[in-house]
Amino acid sequence: MKRYALLLSMLVIGQSALAAGDGTPSAIVEVSNLLPPPPAAGSTAAQRDLQAVLTAQQTRTAQDMAAAKADTERSVFRFADTLGSGMQPAALPKTTAFFERVAVLDKASVKAAKLYWKRPRPAVVSSQVHPLAKEKPDDWSYPSGHATFGYTTAVLLANMLPEKRAAIFARADLYAQHRIVMGAHFPTDVEAGRLAGTAMAAEILRDPQWQGDFNAARSELRHALGLPSNAEPVGEAASVH
Repeated sequence: MKRYALLLSMLVIGQSALAAGDGTPSAIVEVSNLLPPPPAAGSTAAQRDLQAVLTAQQTRTAQDMAAAKADTERSVFRFADTLGSGMQPAALPKTTAFFERVAVLDKASVKAAKLYWKRPRPAVVSSQVHPLAKEKPDDWSYPSGHATFGYTTAVLLANMLPEKRAAIFARADLYAQHRIVMGAHFPTDVEAGRLAGTAMAAEILRDPQWQGDFNAARSELRHALGLPSNAEPVGEAASVH
C-alpha cells in the first residue's frame, strides 16, 4: 500500500496534461519513471517469474485457455460479465467513447515504457514456454499492456460504480492473470501493469479536461445498470486496489 501512495504522490507532483480540448490524449504518462525495473535476466527473481509462467502453462485447462483468449480484447465490455446484462455497447455510446480514449492513452504510455525496459517475452526467454498466441516481435513484455488497461479501467469503473468495487477489481485481477495463462507475460509484468494502470486512472480522475466525459459516461452507465444517480462523488485522486 505504501508503494501505491508513493506512486500516486509522484503523479500529483507533475505530469503533462492528458487530454486536448476534445478529450483525446495529447501526452503520454511517463510510467517508466514510476515503475521499478523488471527482474534482471538470470536473477533468482527472474527464475521465479519464469517458473510461474511454466506452472500456469502446465495447469491451465481448456476453459482457462478459452477465457484467457477472450480476454485478449481490450474493452471495457470485458467487465460485462461482472456488471450485468445492461452493459451493452449499443446502449452506451458515451461510455464506449470514453474508454476507447482511455485505451489509446494506455497503449501509448505502455509502449513508451516497454521500449524503455525492452524486456523479452517469456517465450523468448525460454523455449519451454508455449504461448497461446504469437506476439509482435517488437512488442516487449514489461509492463503488461493488457494488465495496465484492465486496472486503469477497473479504477475508473470503481469510481463510477462504487457499490460494485469489489467485483470490478476481482474481474481486473482475472483479466490480468490471463496474460500469464496465455504465456504472454511474467507475473512481474502484470504487477507493473497494476501499478501503471492505477497511475493512469489517478491522473485521468484528477485532470479537469477528462471530468466532463467521465461524468457523462458515469451517468449513462449507472442508468443502464439500473443504479441510482446519487452514488458517492469522485475525489481528486483515484481509489486504489
